[in-house]
Amino acid sequence: MAHNEVERIKSVKRFEKFDFALHNGLRGILEIAADVYQTPVAFITLLNEEEQLFKVKHGFDVFTMPRDTSFCTHTILLHEPMIVCDALNDYRFAENPLVTNVPNIRFYAGAALSSYDGVNVGTLCVMDNKPKEVPADKKKLLLFLAKQAIHLMELELNYKRINHMLEQAEEQNATLKEIAFIQSYEFRQPLAKVKGLINEIKANNYKAPEEAIQTIADAVDQLDTKIEEVEIATELARNKFIMVP
Repeated sequence: MAHNEVERIKSVKRFEKFDFALHNGLRGILEIAADVYQTPVAFITLLNEEEQLFKVKHGFDVFTMPRDTSFCTHTILLHEPMIVCDALNDYRFAENPLVTNVPNIRFYAGAALSSYDGVNVGTLCVMDNKPKEVPADKKKLLLFLAKQAIHLMELELNYKRINHMLEQAEEQNATLKEIAFIQSYEFRQPLAKVKGLINEIKANNYKAPEEAIQTIADAVDQLDTKIEEVEIATELARNKFIMVP
């Protein structure tokens, strides 16, 4: 378990519901990784509290698996790639059901996906049912591919968020314009009444009958009510379309 597991899970949640499976750039990265390591499968995963989620896959048709049996649960604790040349000879995995049973993993190479907020949210991995030796340059390449993958994931996620925010802003603006249009007419009525009465009072050397004073007071109260209604409607619109952080 990572020492910053709470923060890590919060960061995973940003990506968890987003479907990256159709992203050509990410699928291309997996194809390169599988080609470099000469493995039949490669995948990009996220690891939440209990599961490993396979977000992009190459030659692999699994969507989730328990985190406690996952090789990747070890990878996210590291800043360097984790290479398992022969899982049967590695005490951490020799009894793992993924090794002793189908898919009979023998070789595994994975690098953590480190998000912009500095936590490891998942992995870029390759695996095979045959043991392999890995030269140093291939280890570095896996790390490079993992960095490119998380960059694409962050960019895609932010692109979607920005579009969502723009849509919210447009909807909010439309709502506020509607409020302004409806209320503008209702504002004009009491204002026109007050203006007319004040002109009458001025024409009468500022001698105002009690009835006129009361009418002005009523019109002002009506105007106050309309202003309060607009303030409430505007606040409701703002809260309804509040931006996603």
